[in-house]
Amino acid sequence: MSDDYEDGYAYGAEYGTGDADSSDRGDDGASRDGGRGAERVFAALPPAQGRGFATSWWGLAWLKALEDTALDGQQLKQGRRLAREGRVGAVSVRPGRITAVVRDRDGTAYRSDVLLQQLGAGAWDRFLDMAVDRAGHIAALLDREMPPHLVEDAAGAGVDLLPGIGDLEPECTCEAWDHCPHSGALCYQVARLLDEDPFVLLLMRGREERRLLDELQVRSAARAVRAGGGGAREG
Repeated sequence: MSDDYEDGYAYGAEYGTGDADSSDRGDDGASRDGGRGAERVFAALPPAQGRGFATSWWGLAWLKALEDTALDGQQLKQGRRLAREGRVGAVSVRPGRITAVVRDRDGTAYRSDVLLQQLGAGAWDRFLDMAVDRAGHIAALLDREMPPHLVEDAAGAGVDLLPGIGDLEPECTCEAWDHCPHSGALCYQVARLLDEDPFVLLLMRGREERRLLDELQVRSAARAVRAGGGGAREG
């Protein structure tokens, strides 16, 4: 396999998210590392009545990937309703996987996961080199922004940050083989998280925020030394 992508996904059972009760508790973005990889757990969000699930362009791109992939629009419609009603529990975000317990309107709880392939070492090297080449990219990430030119430059380096058609792979204990209302509700809820923090997407792709920023700092310093003390060029 190419080093652009990791071989396989992170599996939720290893992180203690298989129990419905434990998955309903979150720490609003608290990070922890169980030795197998970084995890952030976001507390259940309140109902989203009367508002869209995403306003940022990257959040909307996430939803487009979901809606262009799902074969049954009625399932997604039910998922939107569940998310709007606040029936999605705490969301666990890990490299390659997001997980939550979603409750139907009758109270039945289902564990739902959505998988997204992680970037491999080669892809991350190219992304980091691209990011330090322009100071504006690092500044945008520090401001919790993911401007189009950052994503376009990453794509130019052969790195797809945002998911495309077919990239969001659902798993649910309801045993549906396509996106069901529960995986749909999870994706709509994650769009709200992405709106606030694009590092959620980067964690799904395989890099925790602190590690990513540390790697950017190291590469920026090395580039400055090579340039004779100059910083990254503006752009």
